[in-house]
Amino acid sequence: MPKIAPFRGIVYNAGRIKKLESVIAPPYDIISEKMQDELCRLSPYNIVRLELNKIEPSDDVNENRYTRAKKFFESWLEKGILVRDKKPTFYVYSQRYKDGAKHVDRIGFLALMEIDAKGSGKVLPHENTLLAPKIDRLNLIRQVRANLSPIFVLYDDSSHRVLSLLKKITAKKPFIDVMFEGVRNRAWRMDDERDIKKLERLMNGKRTFIADGHHRFEVSRMYSAESQDTGSKYVMAYFVEANERMLTVLPAHRLIVDVGGLKVEEILERLGKFFRVAKKPTLQAMIKDMERLKSHHAFGMYAPANGFYLLVLKDARAVDEVIKDKPRQWKRLDVSILHLFIFQHLLGIRDDDDNVEFVKSPKETVSLVDSGKFALAFFLNPTEVSQVKSIARLGEKMPRKATYFYPKPVSGIVINKH
Repeated sequence: MPKIAPFRGIVYNAGRIKKLESVIAPPYDIISEKMQDELCRLSPYNIVRLELNKIEPSDDVNENRYTRAKKFFESWLEKGILVRDKKPTFYVYSQRYKDGAKHVDRIGFLALMEIDAKGSGKVLPHENTLLAPKIDRLNLIRQVRANLSPIFVLYDDSSHRVLSLLKKITAKKPFIDVMFEGVRNRAWRMDDERDIKKLERLMNGKRTFIADGHHRFEVSRMYSAESQDTGSKYVMAYFVEANERMLTVLPAHRLIVDVGGLKVEEILERLGKFFRVAKKPTLQAMIKDMERLKSHHAFGMYAPANGFYLLVLKDARAVDEVIKDKPRQWKRLDVSILHLFIFQHLLGIRDDDDNVEFVKSPKETVSLVDSGKFALAFFLNPTEVSQVKSIARLGEKMPRKATYFYPKPVSGIVINKH
């Protein structure tokens, strides 16, 4: 378990910002250009201007999206739009949302997490990362010298003692209570010295896993190594108990730009050698059967002129013959089978970032294929939390976008300035 510490967070000034929902935003990696425009229109102080500033045609080395973010940040602090808390604090953060027919209240806390030396194993990642997003985030942190959104971290606690302490704090009135995209976000300050010490003691020795924010975590390490600022040795993190009842994991469905000239009939023929292939009348029917057969490695496929197909793996030993240098748990992940066995081995589809895109909504996935922007779509069942922990403990990493923990922590609740 890395060391954690309270911090003097920077928050929006309630006296200046009357509608907090106008200034908060999702994390940068799920903000589309359309959403970026919509967030900018909501308020001149929306955090998207810091987190994901627009690219302008005139941008150069001296004037660009990162230098503009720095100017906005400094200006908002100077004007009192953003204010820094006076006392070091842990921030209890709750997100209440609907998961099917049930309501979930996911309660965690925001804290500074010491950046461990690479390979020490104090906090375990589970996904591979890409260079371009890391360069982007590194350029931003060099300018703003702040964590604008938290890394999402899971911790093991079978006794639930940390959660009990957090629930005690949530009995008070929150200083933030805002609905955003159907999720109720609330935050409380834990600034009593006794509570702070108790939380530090309870978290000592806990095993931790990164749920979301792998790129930002690696960038924080890179920035810490090059910076002389002592504050850069810590990164802001949102800690949540690895409790299946409090966690919702959605799949990220795959959209393919270029299938290398393959016709749908050829794709189905190749897949048919190793998968039971069944045509389905609707998206809903395909998704329902995928869920029913998830223990058998079931996938969905959509081609605009051909419709929906259910794919169920016949024999997992065929995967073992192709993927030889990984543990059994890794080979049995649906995302591993999709990327290495289906994309690379069977279909020869280029598994590059510019050829494969990720969308969480099945309906939106179909719509994007129908628009002509993509040739094909593949659908997955969600990765289970137990699989995330198992792979992380093995020291392995899943293919990118193996998990989509929902909802993501909102940007703009608390900022950590180095």
